[in-house]
Amino acid sequence: MKIQFRVPTQSQPLQEHKPILARVEPPPPRQVAPNPFQQQRNQDLFTPTPRTRQTQLLGGGTTFQAFTPTPTPAPMSTPLPGGAAPARGGTIPGSVPPPGGPIIQGTQVVAPTQTPAPAQAVSPEVQAALDELNMLTPGGQPYGFAALLNEHAGTSAGDVAFRRELMAAVGADRIAQWMGQLRDNTSYVLGLTRTLLAGATESFSLEDQGKLVQALGPQMLGEALAWGVQFAGNPLTPDREAIEVRMQVLSRMMGTLLSLPPGSPGQAEAAAALEGIQRGEPDCGAPGASTAAWIVANSGSDALRENFANGYLEAFKADPASLVPEEARAVAWALGSMTQSPTDGLGPILDLTGTQRTQFLDTLTAAEAPELYTGTHFQEAALAGVNEFLMDVARLNPGSFSNPQAANELRIEAFQKASLAVDSDFLQDSPGTHVALASMFAADTAGIIDASANTDGKFAKDGDKPLAKFFDHVAFRGEAGRSLATDALRKYLGVGPEQGIVDVLAANKGSKDFMMKQGGNALARDMGFVLGSLYQGAASAMQAMDDEHARKTAIVDVMGSLVETTIEASPVAGAYSKIKGGTGDRASVDAVFEWIGNQFADDINASKDAVTTLSGAVIKDAWAPFFGNTFLAGADPQEIAALFNVINMGVANADGHVGTPNLNIGGAYIPKQ
Repeated sequence: MKIQFRVPTQSQPLQEHKPILARVEPPPPRQVAPNPFQQQRNQDLFTPTPRTRQTQLLGGGTTFQAFTPTPTPAPMSTPLPGGAAPARGGTIPGSVPPPGGPIIQGTQVVAPTQTPAPAQAVSPEVQAALDELNMLTPGGQPYGFAALLNEHAGTSAGDVAFRRELMAAVGADRIAQWMGQLRDNTSYVLGLTRTLLAGATESFSLEDQGKLVQALGPQMLGEALAWGVQFAGNPLTPDREAIEVRMQVLSRMMGTLLSLPPGSPGQAEAAAALEGIQRGEPDCGAPGASTAAWIVANSGSDALRENFANGYLEAFKADPASLVPEEARAVAWALGSMTQSPTDGLGPILDLTGTQRTQFLDTLTAAEAPELYTGTHFQEAALAGVNEFLMDVARLNPGSFSNPQAANELRIEAFQKASLAVDSDFLQDSPGTHVALASMFAADTAGIIDASANTDGKFAKDGDKPLAKFFDHVAFRGEAGRSLATDALRKYLGVGPEQGIVDVLAANKGSKDFMMKQGGNALARDMGFVLGSLYQGAASAMQAMDDEHARKTAIVDVMGSLVETTIEASPVAGAYSKIKGGTGDRASVDAVFEWIGNQFADDINASKDAVTTLSGAVIKDAWAPFFGNTFLAGADPQEIAALFNVINMGVANADGHVGTPNLNIGGAYIPKQ
């Protein structure tokens, strides 16, 4: 086999001083020539032909250094493919890391074992590769070796077997020697370093991996990792997917080494490298905390994830001003990637005081987004990490924590803060954010509404703004979280067979004892508040949506769910069933929309103003149970009037309107012509 050297491809350098974008997908970057520093670090392999140039650039002699294969060890215990399971928060679904690596079970590290065996002949293919390596200068051998590994970089059984046999034949000692050479010559070697380390994770024992890291040193390791993360996140990087897989493998290696006791081979170097990355060394364009969070999230080590987050949180406790937005999001990214239990990562946040949690969430959802100076895929990974943290908040079971009240309050406050920031530069109305918010709302609908409506409470500062914006962006404009949000609202109100707040109020007929002593006044206020907020969200969304079909679909999906029982008994029941089942077409949406328009507003116009009015007319139907004979029979008119007054006070608290007659529900009152 003749080693075919190729001119190395350069990963596209990240742009500097690019303005913060409002969308995840950045515009095509300007073509900027790399500076000498970037040229040195962007080269994945050395330009190898002719060999005289290779010798000159590497500073190698003209004497060739031959070597023979080291004794081939017996097969190691079979590792899990790619080491530990891919971590949430930074991995791209569908990526398949190369097989091999140490097994990580929680925080317990189990190192692969090697049993010495007598020397045995290598395969003809590997022997041919060794013969080619022996023809190179000592300075050129690491580059030729990396080229061979890259030519067999696939996940097929043949490629994996070749890499393992070649690594074993050369031996950990020789590769450690090469690492020392690379440390003294930083030009053109970062990609080569990543290649050698990734090969070591699937071929060498944990101790030998640590020795390679020791030989490399923390500065070179940090540079190789930091630049590798940025190349993996830049869509312009050649072979980006392969680099991303390699970086996931190296992140798991870091997680393993950092889980070892102090003094273990490579542990101190790995720790120093990660600390340097956190400080922004080297400056790769992305915030150091974010780059480090990518590695930590993919590390496979929950212990590392928690320790990483706690480092920032302890400094935050001492000085709240010390935490900047990208660091708060790095904390959330790391905690959201913990895998032992879906909500394990929330413990450090619940350990904060109430004031500290508020400050942390304010910083987490702040407008500043320096992560957007990076490549698209890095931005997506950072956003996915934060969204996973928000999903953990949605999934939490307050009873499983020592302070259930703090857990409840965390979910309520996270819902409010993230709803207000849902369209920020960082969250960008992403589907993942919508699903997380809808999941929070579904998990504690009554608690979120009551906390927002209660002007005496600690979470009423922003009034109806968080809830109205949630309905606007998540229920009406977006589709990812729409069904979760509308189903939760239906159950809360009591639409269809569900027994909800409207049923409870109607059953008690506004009795003084119920209203004053059994929480009826608060329930009536909450009913008005949520209806007013819903109307505010509907009005804002309808005015913002330029596509007529999108407006019709939102009305059918959201408002239709509030009158579902009536629709299911109508001539368009079949079309509505198709829509609910996900098979409805444009004609189905048109048919149901026109029926709703005729039924509730005598108007099938789908203009922005018309659908806003229609939204109010549908919301008005929530009052229907209060005007039936069952409700009115035996009810005290004064108590009914008092009930309506309290409901409308809730409406006014949500949208500021006062209705005439006193039945305004968020502007839904339609005066007779």
